[in-house]
Amino acid sequence: MRTILQKARIEGVLVFIVILITAGCASKQSAVPPALSHLIDSIGIVWVPDLREGIFDAQLTSSGSELVLRGETTVPEAKNAITDILKQKGVPFLDSLTVLPEQELSADPWGLVNVSVCNIRFTSSYDAEMVSQALMGTPVKIFKKENGWLLIQTPDMYLGWVDSDAIALKTTSEHILWKSSERLFYTAKTGDIWSDRTKAKPVSDIVAGCIAEITGEGREGFDVRLPDGRIGFIPVGTAVRLEKLQAGELLTPGNLVSSAESFMGIPYLWGGTSAKGFDCSGFVKTVYFLNGIILDRDASQQFQNGLRIRARRESFPDSLKAGDLLFFGSSRRSRPRATHVGMYIGNGEFIHCSGMVKINSLDSTRANFSRARRDSYLGARRMIGTQSGKGAMPLPEHPWYF
Repeated sequence: MRTILQKARIEGVLVFIVILITAGCASKQSAVPPALSHLIDSIGIVWVPDLREGIFDAQLTSSGSELVLRGETTVPEAKNAITDILKQKGVPFLDSLTVLPEQELSADPWGLVNVSVCNIRFTSSYDAEMVSQALMGTPVKIFKKENGWLLIQTPDMYLGWVDSDAIALKTTSEHILWKSSERLFYTAKTGDIWSDRTKAKPVSDIVAGCIAEITGEGREGFDVRLPDGRIGFIPVGTAVRLEKLQAGELLTPGNLVSSAESFMGIPYLWGGTSAKGFDCSGFVKTVYFLNGIILDRDASQQFQNGLRIRARRESFPDSLKAGDLLFFGSSRRSRPRATHVGMYIGNGEFIHCSGMVKINSLDSTRANFSRARRDSYLGARRMIGTQSGKGAMPLPEHPWYF
């Protein structure tokens, strides 16, 4: 459904472009009027403003005397906006714009991560940059297959390519069945899933935030089924039932600080969002996820969410609360650009992943003072108490999980 803002933007584009379209269509039919290309690009900006979260690759090309709409998008509304306007203006064209997922994936467009930590890459190659990670039991949308790779979208809407062996494909009905099942949320930092209660042989490793289906329960722990059907056992005291992951109960300053400090010393890993390695935004994202909240993936995205706190460097103890996110970066033409994020833990200190997970202060009198962070400080955001929605979504409210 179009939002009011999206409608307004599209209408604004049309106001100044209709005359150009009319003039362009009066020229040779084999040429693509620049106004039409501009219109398509403008619609893409409206419906897919962040290419980390959606695909919009649409162009009008000329083929003889015909105009052909080519490319692909993950947003059906974007295609509808283009085709509706072209038809309204009487522009003849051949529609070859694909809406993902691909046709061959229409029967099973869902998947569950079936390894403890799944590396997500920018392109379908092991040589490609790792942009993020997803944990076992994470539900994903699948858009494309390519030479043993899958283009997926995670619950925070981030897109990337993964090795197909890391994903258990699911039909829509299987995904619905999984959402209604009893599931276990792993809370220990790291551990093993054992083949049985004797704990003689591991089936898989596991890290904080992984999810598995419960098939049985005893005093020693839980019998579980992994997304690809493997059976295992998780000891008591290392996990909780997923339905108990209520943000209202878990999302407290104390719990956030405790979760964050449990990862002290874990090394920096570009694209990392797991106990095996973090980047700065992946670290705070994981801390919040373990306490029931799904944040956006990158620091620049996280900076756009939450309650804006008027916190100057000199008055941190007075204006901030433990759990608040601190952002660092630079400003250009008075527009801040966040490139690093940490979390305030009280007493004038913040925890972040820079080289490793560590604690620093912006107070120049402290031994752990960071001049670089003080000089690049941009502002603070409070996620506790903010309105739920994209960028601060309680896990039990996310439709991919429940």
